[in-house]
Amino acid sequence: MRIAIVSVVYAAAALVGACSGGGGGEDGGPGSDVPAGADSGDVADVASGTGDGSTGEDTGTPDAGNTFPPEEQTAFHEKGLIIPQNSLPCTKVSTGETITECNHHGSTIAELPDGTIGVVWFHGEYEKSLDSRNVWSRLAPGAKEWTAPEVVYDDPGRSEGNAAIWVGPDGTLYVYFVTIFGDPPVWDESKIRMTKSTDGGRTWAEPVFLREEYCWMARMRPLRLDAGRLILPLYNECLAIPVFMYADAEDGPWVEQEWGDYLADYLAEHVTQIQPALIQRSNGDVVAYTRDGSERRRVGIMVSRNNGRNWTKSIATGLPNSGTSIDAVRLLDGHVMVVYNNSPTDRFPLAVALSTDEGETFAYNRHINAECESPGACSYAYPSIAQSTIDGAIWVSYTHNRETIGWVHFNEKWIMESTDPINIGE
Repeated sequence: MRIAIVSVVYAAAALVGACSGGGGGEDGGPGSDVPAGADSGDVADVASGTGDGSTGEDTGTPDAGNTFPPEEQTAFHEKGLIIPQNSLPCTKVSTGETITECNHHGSTIAELPDGTIGVVWFHGEYEKSLDSRNVWSRLAPGAKEWTAPEVVYDDPGRSEGNAAIWVGPDGTLYVYFVTIFGDPPVWDESKIRMTKSTDGGRTWAEPVFLREEYCWMARMRPLRLDAGRLILPLYNECLAIPVFMYADAEDGPWVEQEWGDYLADYLAEHVTQIQPALIQRSNGDVVAYTRDGSERRRVGIMVSRNNGRNWTKSIATGLPNSGTSIDAVRLLDGHVMVVYNNSPTDRFPLAVALSTDEGETFAYNRHINAECESPGACSYAYPSIAQSTIDGAIWVSYTHNRETIGWVHFNEKWIMESTDPINIGE
């Protein structure tokens, strides 16, 4: 459900008692500085594949002391698919038949402790189909092929979706995701769960519920603040607003965002902004970049100056958004990168914008995948981004036409060598 007009948000506040936990839906000039908070009057962390484009000797060992400044890099860019299109079987729910024309969507990417790149996504006959499950694939340092997909979690007879993978400081792998419990399955009736692995993903624990009330959805990994607190960015599918959970330790307990007496104002100031991606600036500010469901068609931004307890009004950045997911990271050198679709109307092309001033402006923008065999028919969307601590290179995974998950591998030097115009439309 999308709430498009502010006039209804005060009435919507009454829903919070029933939907106070909730989720966010699925589909439904070159070289110049692009202000991060453009049009502010209107609406203004390292996230942890293959090819021959390596950035130097790949030792497979993270280099904790290196920030990998772009002036020390050799530019490279490569891309590919994790598995061939329409190659992973799923089950046709109506007949039980095994088919390969299946849905691949909602990928999330991270660097594992040994430098392996891991990607989790949900896969089934179609979005919200009862056979949808979370699967993952890995690419070891120096490897040329991704591993065959393996199941992370599958609740038989229910639909999984929107996972986020995150690596704890002790190497434990955490996957936050949703399972739909409604019948028929709709995203509004999802519950947030978490599973973890202490053996590198060979086995996964039985998932626990972080939130059993309907309406909230996962999509992005948590952010660990400088002070140590964890913030898990979520969104309310019923009200179309960003929401958050907090914990002082990896295994919780997780507590929900507290509204106090400002709920009505929060609804009015953040409605249509979902799937927040978090970074923290050097001054301690927490910044959330959001998917925009409004007519302005821009990536949104909101800021917290008290560790995520309160947020400024969502305003539009200078980056376009066609109503689809984006992601953002703070790189090891302090630069901020946002991956998004460079179009106000289409889920194509896939691009990254790079900021050298902690996301205040974006001076560099480049398409990382703008090649389409059938012009007008390509959808390269729902990106997730991570940086390697081995060589500083950037990894992006994304939904490739719903037929598989694609990947792109590049570095900052390549971004800075050429700039593609930002397309904000008319």
